[in-house]
Amino acid sequence: MNLKSFVIVLSVCLNLVLGIIIYNEVTKKEAVDVGLAFKQAVSIKNYDLVRTLLTEGREKQIKDEDFKKVSDLMSAGTTYKTYQLLEFDNGEMVLLNLTPNDKYEIQDVVIVPERLKSLFK
Repeated sequence: MNLKSFVIVLSVCLNLVLGIIIYNEVTKKEAVDVGLAFKQAVSIKNYDLVRTLLTEGREKQIKDEDFKKVSDLMSAGTTYKTYQLLEFDNGEMVLLNLTPNDKYEIQDVVIVPERLKSLFK
C-alpha cells in the first residue's frame, strides 16, 4: 500500500470515528428529555411508550394506575428541574439543585432530613 492510499484510508477512518462520536453526542438523552418524553406520553395516555422510558426490571412494578394519577395531576404549564443526589457512606444525603442549562451549575444545596431519606432510597 502506497502512502497516498494509506492517507486516504486513514482519513476515511477518522471521519467515520468522528461521525460516530458526534452522532452519539447529538442523540444522547438528557434528564430534561426524559421528563419531557414522560409528560408527553402520559398526557396522551400511551402507557406502553412510558414503559420504554423505565429502567429494566421496573416496567412491571409501576402500574398504569400510577400513570393515570400523574395524568390527573398535570396542568398546562410544566417546569423541568434537574437535581443530583449525593449519598454518603455514613447514610447522610445532600441534594443539589442544578441550573437547567448545559453548564449544570449548582443553584442550591439541601441537606436531606432524616425523615425524607427513605423517599430517595
